[in-house]
Parts: sequence; C-alpha cells; structure tokens
Amino acid sequence: MITQNTSTTTTTTGIDLALGTVQFGLAYGVVGSGQPVGDAEVRRILDRAAALGIRVLDTAAAYGDIEQRLAGLSGANAFSAISKIPPLWKGAEAPAAAAFVRKALTASQTRLGSMLGSVLFHSADDLLGPLGEALWKEAARFTTAGGLRLGVSCYGPQQLQAVAERFPVALAQLPGNALDQRLNGFSFPGIELHLRSAFLQGLLLAPAEQGGQRLPAAASALRQWQHHCEQQDLSPLTAALGAVKALPGVRYCVVGVESVAQLEQIAAAWQQARPLALPELATDDPAIIDPRVWKKAA
Repeated sequence: MITQNTSTTTTTTGIDLALGTVQFGLAYGVVGSGQPVGDAEVRRILDRAAALGIRVLDTAAAYGDIEQRLAGLSGANAFSAISKIPPLWKGAEAPAAAAFVRKALTASQTRLGSMLGSVLFHSADDLLGPLGEALWKEAARFTTAGGLRLGVSCYGPQQLQAVAERFPVALAQLPGNALDQRLNGFSFPGIELHLRSAFLQGLLLAPAEQGGQRLPAAASALRQWQHHCEQQDLSPLTAALGAVKALPGVRYCVVGVESVAQLEQIAAAWQQARPLALPELATDDPAIIDPRVWKKAA
C-alpha cells in the first residue's frame, strides 16, 4: 500500500481512473462490507482521490442519498460529477415522462451544483422504448442549456450500439472486466467510454472459494481466473486492472472503494498494471457477468 504517492492516475494507455460513489450511499457488492461508507471516511477518500489526480466522480440519484451529500463531502476538491436520470416507471406516458426527466435533471443540478458535468440515462431500455425520442429531446434541451454532456449507461456494447444509432451519445458507461470482454470487436468513435465493474463487484479480488460461494454460477470461471493470476505471478488486483487496460476505446475506469487504504492499493496497482489480453477467460454467460441475473437467482 502506498501512503504518500501523489502521482496522477493517468497512464500511457490513455485511460484514467474515476471514482464511483455507490458505496458511499448504499451497501454494495457481493463481497463488500455490507454497509455504506461513513461520512468521515468518504471525506478522506475524496481528499486522497484528488491528491492522486482523480478528477471524475460517478454518482446517481439511485445510489441512496449520496448525490445530495456529495458536493458537501467533496469540500474544495475540484471534481467533475457524472449523474444519472432514474429509470421510468412501467406504463409511463410521454408528457409525464418528459416532466419526470426534467424534474430529475433539475434535482441533480441543484444537488451537485457546478460539480455536475455530465448526465446519463440510467436505463438504456428507456431510450430504446417508444418514449425514447421524447425522453432524449427533453434531456438534450436541459443539458444543452446547462452546458452538460448527455449519454447513457448500458449493460453491454450491443445495447450501446442500438442507442447510438438513434441518438448523438456523448459518453456512455459499460461493464467490462477480465471475464466480461464483450467490448472487444466494437468501436464507438466520438463516444467517451467509461468502464464499470472492473472487479465484478469484488468477485475478481476475493479468494476463488469465497467468490464461488457467493455466486455459484461463476465458481469455475473464478477458479480459472485465480489460476491464471498465480501462473502469471500477478495479484488479482493488478491483473484485473491490466485486463481493463486491454479493452478498446476506454477513457475512464470507474472503481469503487470503502476506505482510503483500498483506494491507495488500487492507485498503486493502476500504475503497475500493463494491458493484459486474456481471451481464454472471456465469457458472455449472463449468469456470470450480469448482476441483474444474480438478483433474480438470489
């Protein structure tokens, strides 16, 4: 663990680290602590992130109450925040849906103030549905007036491709990691890609036996992953970040932490990691790579 490194988190691959905030508002991850991070530790994490050169924070109205507290916890640190428009309810109609988008954007801007730099639709399905045009038009009107960028959070590159064919997406968030390499073979020119789930909610960093107990469908894949790390004499953390750096077109890797110690370990490993192609570990099995399926199976 590095305690005094103040070097930037930018690497020669052109990918920077961004800091996720879901752990600050919710108990998150299948191998996490099981409770949100306390305010005092959040402040320390944010201060250390700024010192390490991290400038982008990822948040959402759906992440507990962290969106409304984030500006105050950030203090004088100069962060740019990305927030998200919550998913629509079933049966929504166009006028009410447009008003919902406008209200959500106004709330995010009020809470985050000058920190807010970009907004994503939290549900790509909303944009691909019958109200997509109306939703995008309302959001684009708001973000253009406020000098904000507009994009979408997706569950895979094919979904992003479908959205990008309909709308001028400026930035997008996608999952990707050593097991989920679906981004390979896709290209999204003009779209700033933010990668989430680099550690598969912590499963790639946990002992394979523990991970297999938490997610039985992934037990074999996690054993293979652990074996590969041992063969290459790499820590799972360094290997996981190397796998991220090997994925094409990524601008930011969003990581979540529960302590300053975790952040410093990630920052140190980020500097050491080199792009690591692992095609033999790739899977498109949703039971392994899609948390929505985990929830249904729980």
